[in-house]
Amino acid sequence: MEKRSFPRIKGEVSIVYKIMGSNEEGEIRAMDVSGGGVRLPIKEKVKPETLVELNISLPSQEAPFYGLAKVVWQSPTAVKGKNGKNYFETGIKFIRVGLHNRRQIVRYINSLIKEGNNNA
Repeated sequence: MEKRSFPRIKGEVSIVYKIMGSNEEGEIRAMDVSGGGVRLPIKEKVKPETLVELNISLPSQEAPFYGLAKVVWQSPTAVKGKNGKNYFETGIKFIRVGLHNRRQIVRYINSLIKEGNNNA
């Protein structure tokens, strides 16, 4: 049974992230995004509830916006990406992104769904 509150879609969302309490940070493309969170390819193993700072860049926005999030789950084993580097698929839930920014995410997703790009 699906527990998601928001539709999730693959999109061109660039994210600069910083794992709190770690040296892990970088700029990556989200694997998918929803109004409630993102799935990211993180290089390091992290525990659920770990806080993550995000700067989210939507194609429909001129400037990125800040968000605070937490790790909800992470795949137990690493996957090799197209670039040959290993990563862990990681589910991140937004804690604080602001109502306006969350609406921007939802509008972006809805525009892709209307265009038929809903390859979630």
